[in-house]
Amino acid sequence: MKIGNTTSHSATGRQFSGRMFLCIGILLAMLPLLGFAADPRVAQDSRQAFRAFGDPLVGVWQSRLREWEGPAHESLRETQQVRRFEWVLKGTFLQESVFSVMRNGEKELIAINLFSVDPESTHVLESGFRSGEPNRRISLDAELAPNLRQLSGYVSLHRDTMEKDSELRRVEMKWLEDDRWSWRTYAKAPNGREYLLEEVINSRRIDTREIPAQ
Repeated sequence: MKIGNTTSHSATGRQFSGRMFLCIGILLAMLPLLGFAADPRVAQDSRQAFRAFGDPLVGVWQSRLREWEGPAHESLRETQQVRRFEWVLKGTFLQESVFSVMRNGEKELIAINLFSVDPESTHVLESGFRSGEPNRRISLDAELAPNLRQLSGYVSLHRDTMEKDSELRRVEMKWLEDDRWSWRTYAKAPNGREYLLEEVINSRRIDTREIPAQ
């Protein structure tokens, strides 16, 4: 004796199976958006690119900092500095130590910047710290060029720990020669026009004996 409608149950089962497979397909399509489909190869490629970018910077550099006042460059101030790059924390971060050169030739540590890489976007990130300005925060988010020899992005300046809004400046880094590279910072005038605010030209320093050890 047959109980119920077998054909109806079969059709219902096929509909349920179809809907189930449709839901699974939608879920699989959404996995990248939910963050469950991160490819470890992407992170590995990002770290390798960051390493290839940072390795040529390791060492000590003689730097000439030029700072202009205002969009019309009313005045110019030049400062001699020394920079040292080194890998820290098992190669996770690239640390930049900036020294000011005193008139008597002595070096004073005035800033430390820590560079890292975003494993998903391959963007180079930075957190910066300045001596004498404990409340000032500097952060960088920059895109690495395919040739790994240029960097472009934006620096955010927070002058107070309680300050929500930040001052945004565009930056560019590029190699000029094998042993020379530049770092440029641009600001915006009240009319919205961009102008060059700072430029640092760095040349490889051979003699490193005078650089203070940290």
